[in-house]
Amino acid sequence: METEILDVNYNEYVSLLGTAHFTRRSLLEAHKAVKKLKPTDLAIELDIARFQCLNRRCASCPERELCAGRCEFVGATDALGNVDANIWLIDMSEKEIAERVRRLLPPRRLLWFSFVSYPFWHRGDDEVWLWERGYKDEVLERHAHRLEVLRARAPHVWQVLIDERNALMAARLAWIVTQKLNRGEKVRVLALTGAAHVEGIKQLLGSAATIGEELRRLGLSFRPPRLIRRVGVN
Repeated sequence: METEILDVNYNEYVSLLGTAHFTRRSLLEAHKAVKKLKPTDLAIELDIARFQCLNRRCASCPERELCAGRCEFVGATDALGNVDANIWLIDMSEKEIAERVRRLLPPRRLLWFSFVSYPFWHRGDDEVWLWERGYKDEVLERHAHRLEVLRARAPHVWQVLIDERNALMAARLAWIVTQKLNRGEKVRVLALTGAAHVEGIKQLLGSAATIGEELRRLGLSFRPPRLIRRVGVN
């Protein structure tokens, strides 16, 4: 990594919020979390291409302010209001994810991955209904089962979608915190990720020495997160 990993529990500086993308409940939870925590830094499970795509889509929508279909990432950035803020993009790009899956997956399994694995990954409409009505534990239990099926049937895909992204996002969150601590600045990071990533990232942040080890084990090169600097307007 390009910066020292400190011997600290990074969970003391990072609050993780697990979400279900594009649900009204997750949008409201993200908005409330920003207002309550008042983070110095907001980290979101996006790369620059997805961030720009989502913002372009919302910026051109005449119902942006009233829309309940915005993703929680856009909602969280909106909730920051008219203040100076650091917004960090901490996820792999979709291109990198696809390349790493292709590199790890045996050729005979690539076609299977394209046409079969996605039903095991994406939630159904009934799970959206349950999530919106507050049955998060039920949704997470179903999601965990689906992920176990994916891990059993395609461990290489699991490694990229879960383990590798967890390691990279944890490393980038630790980097954000370390930079600010080294400068003697106050740091309070709110990180929004899909619910499936929360526990894995927390475990890594709580045992800082394992972050570098995990990056090396998975063959990941560290690059700092992308900063989107937001400047308040008087």
